[in-house]
Amino acid sequence: MDTNILKMAKKHITLIPYGGLTNRMKAIESLIQLLSHADAEGIFIWFRDKGLNCRFDQLFQPLEVKGLIQKEASFTDHILYDRPRLKNCRIPSLFQKLIYRDCLHENEVTQCTINHFDFEEWVQKKKKVYLSSCILFYRDPDKRLFEHFHPIPHLQKRIHAVCSTFPHHTIGVHIRRTDNTKAIKQSPTPLFIKKMEEEIDKNPDVKFYVASDSTEEKKLLLSRFPNRIITMDKNISRSTVEGMQDALVELYILAHTRAILGSPYSSYAETAALIGNTPFEKVII
Repeated sequence: MDTNILKMAKKHITLIPYGGLTNRMKAIESLIQLLSHADAEGIFIWFRDKGLNCRFDQLFQPLEVKGLIQKEASFTDHILYDRPRLKNCRIPSLFQKLIYRDCLHENEVTQCTINHFDFEEWVQKKKKVYLSSCILFYRDPDKRLFEHFHPIPHLQKRIHAVCSTFPHHTIGVHIRRTDNTKAIKQSPTPLFIKKMEEEIDKNPDVKFYVASDSTEEKKLLLSRFPNRIITMDKNISRSTVEGMQDALVELYILAHTRAILGSPYSSYAETAALIGNTPFEKVII
């Protein structure tokens, strides 16, 4: 077993962040803030899968957080610390019951968050705990989110190269399509166009940075608003390093806009707004 993980601290938290890029960022941010408030040490283990096939260090610089270890999942970690599921016959749960005083898995964390569960008290009482999450399950309202996250230098250069071209008033627009049927149904493109026209009425000099997983949507807006659209050609594949790096670059570009219009049922634009402390409006019927 990994001695870093099992090293006995007074209070220790193991987190398995899962889901897409912004889902994992929210879970890790929750851990960072919880460590501080619970006076605990912790680790997050980064598992690659078809939804995010990229190492943490291929996206972000090391997180400079006292008492936090970050680790890429090894073969042993898959056996001991992965989320118990049908695909692994729930074998990790057997080891986790031996290693930890208490475990909260996936939807249990979500339900606890909805029910205002006291995670800090949980850590204080149980001492050595495990949880897997894809949400922002713990937050200090007085602290700015994601201040410890910094893209690796060559991605930061790409972000700066785009943002340095922004005029004073640039609005971010994120239109989620492809496999997100709820977003397609509840935030139709004509509604985005209406919102963008309203922004033009408020400020004739406004421009829009458009992020989308649909090239068709980008082409439509480029034709509808000539000379007002800024966008980036990107790889939208989550199963490649290039695709995930492009997703991170675009996330931080959105975070640098003055305000963001975004699709519902997608945490991407909402997370960009949290990173940049930027006003966010959900475009929904």
